[in-house]
Amino acid sequence: MSILAYIARITEPRRVWFQWNFVTAVLIILGHRENLRSANLIDTETAPPKPEPAEDPVNFRTADGSYNDLGKPWMGMAGSRFARNVALEAAFGETGDDLMTPSPREVSRRLLARREFTPVPHLNVLAAAWIQFMVHDWLSHGKNNSDHLHEIPLAGDDDWEGPMTVPATTLSAAGDADAGRPGAFTNVETHWWDGSQIYGSSEARIAAVRRGTGPEALPDGKLALDDRGLLPLDSPSCVPGLELSGVNGNWWIGLSVLHTLFVREHNAVVDRLKAEHPAASGDWLFGKARLVVSALLAKIHTVEWTPALMDSPVGRMAMRGNQWGIVGERETGAFGRMSMSEIINGIPGSPADHHGAPYAMTEEFTAVYRLHSLLPDSFDFRRARDDSHVQTADLAGVSAGAASGLYRDLSFDDVLYSLCTEHPGALVLHNYPEGLRHLKRENGHTIDLAAIDILRDRERGVPRFAEFRRQTGMSVPKTFSDITSNSTWAAELEDLYGTVDKVDLLVGTLAEAQSDRGQPPRFGFSDTAFRIFILMASRRLKSDRFFTDDFRPEIYTEAGFDWVKQNSLRTVVARHCPELAHAYGDARNMFFPWERSS
Repeated sequence: MSILAYIARITEPRRVWFQWNFVTAVLIILGHRENLRSANLIDTETAPPKPEPAEDPVNFRTADGSYNDLGKPWMGMAGSRFARNVALEAAFGETGDDLMTPSPREVSRRLLARREFTPVPHLNVLAAAWIQFMVHDWLSHGKNNSDHLHEIPLAGDDDWEGPMTVPATTLSAAGDADAGRPGAFTNVETHWWDGSQIYGSSEARIAAVRRGTGPEALPDGKLALDDRGLLPLDSPSCVPGLELSGVNGNWWIGLSVLHTLFVREHNAVVDRLKAEHPAASGDWLFGKARLVVSALLAKIHTVEWTPALMDSPVGRMAMRGNQWGIVGERETGAFGRMSMSEIINGIPGSPADHHGAPYAMTEEFTAVYRLHSLLPDSFDFRRARDDSHVQTADLAGVSAGAASGLYRDLSFDDVLYSLCTEHPGALVLHNYPEGLRHLKRENGHTIDLAAIDILRDRERGVPRFAEFRRQTGMSVPKTFSDITSNSTWAAELEDLYGTVDKVDLLVGTLAEAQSDRGQPPRFGFSDTAFRIFILMASRRLKSDRFFTDDFRPEIYTEAGFDWVKQNSLRTVVARHCPELAHAYGDARNMFFPWERSS
């Protein structure tokens, strides 16, 4: 055990990391990461998929994510399993009465339902859109098993019409046949940070986004846009008006804006590469531009989005350290790497390391990224030039095919401006959007997504709050007041759950938003969730060859490598929406509220 790991272990029972001074807190976080890497990376793969041969896996990302690790080409590819961050014996899904105790619907009604919108004053709604944009890159459980329905119990005073049935998550092919092991589930997207939400996780989807509404791929490696610079419609889709992208499920206007922005960015990168390599083929330009855009997305998430939600000196240092190390951005940019150590000079360009387990997204990572409370229930759309009001829409009015309809009355700049001058919701109890608790799906069925969030964690073997903390080396609550300092919330938890060990992970992380030990100052999420972020935020970079061993000009090209180093979300917006400079010019972080026009 290293000295950092030892420090983290001995300080945890005394005081949480954020209760120490700045230097000590940073060292403790690094120690927690070492301990989690050692104990909380659990492989579940028993029959790895067999990838098809790739044309040039060394210099380009493949469509399905295979060959990132050339020694284990199946690692992280679409169709491989979710891993775990808890011991397998703690990861058996709940069944029978346990699965429905207490009823997920009652958890939704009594603890999650939004009573009054609680905003985050220092963030804008683009921050809420961004994390869904990222999650669609990292993971999806795919289509559920409609042959196996869960029926969620309803209380006598519940006004839900008819039974509440939810299809089970589909097990991986061998998941229910692994003797003595919990069932496992398949990620239908690539596990890598490779922009698959833009490009897709298959050759067929890549061909579609390169083709748009035309008969064949654009010849220069670009992605399809219409004559207004907007995404084309997904014509084979059963959802009228749905826009075309690599992943367009659970679509709403926030996703539309970010997908459009980064398709434009991809095309701008292609133009830059083509100027340097005029004889290059369209496929070559596409592949190199994908490398660049994927790395830029990872950089923005690491040094802009995450520090916006962890807006404290320690939080900013922890995330920026992943990118540039303790040396910092200026020195690393000026002098290059002084060391191969990720602590000194950051992860990009350091040696790849899987820390003893094949790389994969995890079920626990999926669980702590249930951030639906960030979404407001209504949106005011205004003109960017003068802030004049155009229309108000609820979640249904900005979702699925309705999102593209907004561009009939609003410009792209107007929509982006509107999202960036409004606030998201706080990750606390009683703040889950009503529009998602009564969400009408494309098939006409209405669902309570809050109840489904609770059900999914139980079904997939994600431990409940107390056991989750035990599994990740944290202190375990003995009373409800150990979870939250809010006496009303503590009483509500006790009334519904009865015993502390029954509290669901999502509920516990939202409740500890009001706790001296539960949520670091200026953080948008709880310390329990942060422990998984400490582990997996680094792992997404450290395991990826294109962010480590092959993060170099020879792979990215000189122009592409410079593009990643020199750009940020601010420069992306400036390039594609130059007339919005008056609104974001004074914002320290692009995910902070922009200034209203006058």
